[in-house]
Amino acid sequence: MPLRLKFFLVFCLLTSIPLFILLFGVVDRMEVEIRQRTESELQTTLDKMAGEVELILNSQKSIANGLARVPAVREFASSHALEAYRKNPNLYKQRAEILEQFFINYQHSVTSIQALRFLDNSGKTLVKVKEGKPIVAKLFDEKMKRMYVANQSSRRFFQDALKARQKVIMSNFELGQVVAGADFCPAMVRYSVPIKDELDQVEGVLIVNMWGQRVDKTMEAALGGYPGNAYIVEVSTDAQRDGIYLYHKDSAKRFANQVGSNYRLSAEMTTDEWNNVRTSDAYGSLYKDDGRMFFYRKVTPYPKNDTQWLIVIEVATDFVLAPIRNMRESIWMLLALLLVISLAFAVWAAFQLAKPMQLLASIITRYADGEHSIRYDANAKDEIGFAGRAFNYLVACLEKAEDERDKAERAVCQSERLASIGQLAAGIGHEINNPLMNITSLAGLVEDEIKNKNPQAASDMKLLQTEVKRCANIVQGILNFAKENDPQFKEFDMSELVNETLSLLHHRIETAQIHLVTQVHSPLKMVGDPNMLQQVLVNIILNAIQASPEESNIFISGSVHNEFVVVEILDNGKGIDNNNISKIFDPFFTTKQEGEGTGLGLSVSYGIVKRHGGTINIEKVVPAGVKVSIVLPVKACTQNEEQAKANMPVATGGHSKIGLITNTKDKIGAVYVK
Repeated sequence: MPLRLKFFLVFCLLTSIPLFILLFGVVDRMEVEIRQRTESELQTTLDKMAGEVELILNSQKSIANGLARVPAVREFASSHALEAYRKNPNLYKQRAEILEQFFINYQHSVTSIQALRFLDNSGKTLVKVKEGKPIVAKLFDEKMKRMYVANQSSRRFFQDALKARQKVIMSNFELGQVVAGADFCPAMVRYSVPIKDELDQVEGVLIVNMWGQRVDKTMEAALGGYPGNAYIVEVSTDAQRDGIYLYHKDSAKRFANQVGSNYRLSAEMTTDEWNNVRTSDAYGSLYKDDGRMFFYRKVTPYPKNDTQWLIVIEVATDFVLAPIRNMRESIWMLLALLLVISLAFAVWAAFQLAKPMQLLASIITRYADGEHSIRYDANAKDEIGFAGRAFNYLVACLEKAEDERDKAERAVCQSERLASIGQLAAGIGHEINNPLMNITSLAGLVEDEIKNKNPQAASDMKLLQTEVKRCANIVQGILNFAKENDPQFKEFDMSELVNETLSLLHHRIETAQIHLVTQVHSPLKMVGDPNMLQQVLVNIILNAIQASPEESNIFISGSVHNEFVVVEILDNGKGIDNNNISKIFDPFFTTKQEGEGTGLGLSVSYGIVKRHGGTINIEKVVPAGVKVSIVLPVKACTQNEEQAKANMPVATGGHSKIGLITNTKDKIGAVYVK
C-alpha cells in the first residue's frame, strides 16, 4: 500500500470518526431533545389557548345566566303576569317594549352578543333583538291573543332547555342561518337559559347568541407569530360533526357539516390515527410521514355531553428540526472538506517523509556500492534522523572492526615473519659465533706475543678483540631473540618494577632534560619474570628518551583492566613513518643513526612479552609522538594465545582520577594510587 494512501486512511479515520460520533450520536440526541422541547413548549401554548377558550365560554355563560336574572326578564316571564296579559293586552305590550329596549341597550354595550330573544314555554319567540335591532312580531297567537316573531318549539336548543337541569345550556358551535336558503352568518354559540318559577316550572327560555369572533381572535393570537397552524376540531359521537373544523384560518374549511364540504381533520389522518386521537388522554401528539406534526389538547365545553373540542397546533417537521438539518448539512460539508484536506495533507506528508527516507536509502545504497566515505549529515530530529545517525554509527563500527582486523592480520604476519627470522638468525648466529671465538682466541695470542715487540700492533689486536666482542654481543642478541627461554614466573609488583626501572634510567632522563610524568596505580600485583620484563621497560623507555626533544614530556601509566596489567609509554617525539610501522619489530631494523643502536631492542621485547602471554602494540599519535602499550595477564599465562587475546583489553592510554607529584629538581614525577 503506498505511503500516501496509508496517510490518507489514517487522517480520514482520525478526523471523520469524531464527526460521525457527533453526527449519529450527539446530533440524534439533540434531535430528540428538540422534539421533546418543542412538544413541551407547544403543549404549554395549548394549555394557554384552552384556558382562554374556556374563559371565553365561561364568561359567555355567565352573561347569559346574569341576563336571565334581570328584573325586566323575570317580570316579563312571570306566570302571574300571563293572566294579567290576557285581561290587559296593553300591559303585555308595555312589558314587551320594556324587555325589547333592555335587549337593545344591553347588546349595544356588549358587542359580542349577536342576538337576544325570549321564548315562552310553548316555544314562541315573543321578543327578539338581533345585531342591535328589534325584530317585529308578525305572527298572531290565537290562544294567547298576542303577536310573536317565530315558533322555535321544534328546535333542539329549545327542547334541551326544557329538559336540562343545569342553569345554562350551550349549543353546538356553528354557523347561524336566518331563513332557509339564505347565506350562513358568521359562527356563533347559542346559550339557552330556562327561566323557572318558585315551583321549578319553566316560565320561558332566554336565548343568547354570542359571536365566535372572540374564539377566532384567541386562536389567531395564541401562536404569537409561531410558524404553524392552530385549529379547533370537534370530537363527537355525531358522525356529521365528528372531525369538523370549528376554527381554521381558511374559513372555507370550517363547519364542513353545514357547508357540505369534506374538510375535516379526521380526513387528513388514517382511521387508526384518528381513533387514537379520539380515545387518547387530554394531551397528545402525532407525527405524520409527510413531515407534519400535530400537537393537541382536549377541552370539554359541554359538562354533560360526550362532545369535546380538540385544540390543535400543526407545525412542519422541517421548521422544528431546521437547526438539526443545518447542523447535519454542516457536518457533511465539513466531512467533505476534511476528506479533501486529508488527501492533500497525505500527499504532502508522504512527500515530506519519503524524501528523507529516499535520501537515507540512497546513502546506504551508495555505501554498499563502495562509496565508503559517504555519511548521513542531515540534522533531522525525527526517527529518520535517528536512523541516519544509527547508520553512521554502524559505518564507524564497521570501519573500526575492519581496522582491528587489519591490525590483527598484520600482527599475525609479523609474528610469522619474526618466527622465520628468528629461526634463520639462530642458525646464522651459531655459525658466526664459532669463528668469532677463534678470532678472539688467536687475537689474544697474537697480542701476548707482540705486545712487547710492537706496541702498535698489540693495540690493534686489542681493538680487534673489542670489535669481535661487539660482534659476539650482537650474535648473542640474535640468539636470545631466536631461542624461547622460559620466563622464571613469580609474583611481583609491576608498579615497583616501573619505579625501579626509572631509577636505573634516572641519569639518562636527567641528561636528556626530559620531563617524566607517571600515573601508575599501586600495587599492580602480577605473575611474571621481573628481570625479563624490566629489560622490555628499559628498551622502550630508552627509545622514548632518544626520540624525545629536550624539555618534552614522557608519560608513563600503569593500571589493571579485566585481569590484565596495562603499561603505556607515550613520548612527544617525531613519531614513526606509516611505512615503518610494520617493520619495527623486525631484527636489526632501526631508524637511529648508524652506531646508535642494533635494532634488536624491540624484537627482543616482543619475544619476552609474547612468552608472558601478553601483547605489545605501537601506535602513532597525532600530532606527534608514539604510544607503546604493553598488556600482560595478571596471572601466569596457562591458556593458548587465541584465548589470551580474546580476553585482553585494548590499551587506550586513558587517565584515572589520580594525584600527580612532580619533582622539578629531578624532572621526574611519580603517581601512586592505592
